[in-house]
Amino acid sequence: MILVVAEQRDGTLNRATLETIAAAQKLAGDAPIKAVVLGQSAGTVAQDLATAVSEVLLVEHPALGPYTPDAFTAAVQQVVASVKPVYVLLPHTYHMRDFAPMVAVRMGASLITDVVGTNGTGSSATFVRPMFQGKLSAEVRPQGDGPRCVTIQIGAFRAD
Repeated sequence: MILVVAEQRDGTLNRATLETIAAAQKLAGDAPIKAVVLGQSAGTVAQDLATAVSEVLLVEHPALGPYTPDAFTAAVQQVVASVKPVYVLLPHTYHMRDFAPMVAVRMGASLITDVVGTNGTGSSATFVRPMFQGKLSAEVRPQGDGPRCVTIQIGAFRAD
């Protein structure tokens, strides 16, 4: 199972989330894809995602209204502990890359950032990411058992 952490602000879904779902679809093979929406009142965003994934998890709490990395990290950590995904995919936005390293550390998970491509499906997949300011591309495979955290670069996958 793949978990996509959706980014929304004031009830509006960030388009980078749809690109991250496209990356998850390529990576999933036959595995289900779930999305988690965090916020204070994010029900409309959850409805927007309902057709793109097999299940939408909605975590609403007043502490998630204004963004704080500690609150978002704790919320994602609890969701990951309950659904046990193989991969946790996040859009590579300022907001997400602020707390993604904390999520990975607290879960004892690997983190691959700025991914622009995938090869293969499931736990044997590799991820393509730029290195040296885009002069080289590296193909990376995470080590250890899941979950594995991956941030998807904006524009790398088509949202349509």
